[in-house]
Amino acid sequence: MVAILKLSSPIQILQEERVQFDCSIENRVEELWQAALTSMNSRLFNGPIFCATSYNEKEIKGYFSEYRYLVAQMLDPRLKSVLNIKPVSLLGFLTCNDGVLFGKRQPWVATRPGQWGFLPSGLLNPQAFLSTGRADYVKAFLAHLKEELNIEAHFLRDLYVHSLVIDNTVDGENLSLVLRADIALSSLAVKKEHLHAPDDEYEDVIAVSEENLREFLSGKTNRDMCIANSLLSYDSYLSLETNCA
Repeated sequence: MVAILKLSSPIQILQEERVQFDCSIENRVEELWQAALTSMNSRLFNGPIFCATSYNEKEIKGYFSEYRYLVAQMLDPRLKSVLNIKPVSLLGFLTCNDGVLFGKRQPWVATRPGQWGFLPSGLLNPQAFLSTGRADYVKAFLAHLKEELNIEAHFLRDLYVHSLVIDNTVDGENLSLVLRADIALSSLAVKKEHLHAPDDEYEDVIAVSEENLREFLSGKTNRDMCIANSLLSYDSYLSLETNCA
């Protein structure tokens, strides 16, 4: 199920002390991680992920864990109540001169291969946090934009914090801080820039006009598209029944 928390003002993201687990849990996490590495041919990377401990429309509090804890929680649902990993990511809701932007992930990526969704999308990393313990998530978002689309900040019009998406799946709760902006380029120019993006995460990037959104979204029921659908409906682009529960 996808829920959208509208934000009327910028939200704060604050870092707390890391949560510690006992040895039996640590051993189980490592066991599952090694199994995942074997099955994924070592395509997984155990990087830091920011996990929420609490959130509201004013602030998100959390700590840095490791990606392997999230993988373990996904592989063994019994760990969900113990680990309670709630990853926080940044998500773009972008338009350009020709419509709403969507990206199709490469078939070889470790997570959500071949799926469509909004972009850029990325987890918060430690470099996003200042010495005060607060995240400069706008700077982090612009870095993702450059890496995934090769788009510079000066092409953005009206960048603002739009909402917090709470995505409740069988694996747990995932939070996406959505930043909304319009890119002062045509879809062809965006595609040309994408060809030179430092990150090869997306196979294709397209703009879908408002009149073609319903047809484009039809039949695409993966989680990223459910989130996109919910955001588009929330912003009155369309009203569709979805299979996002």
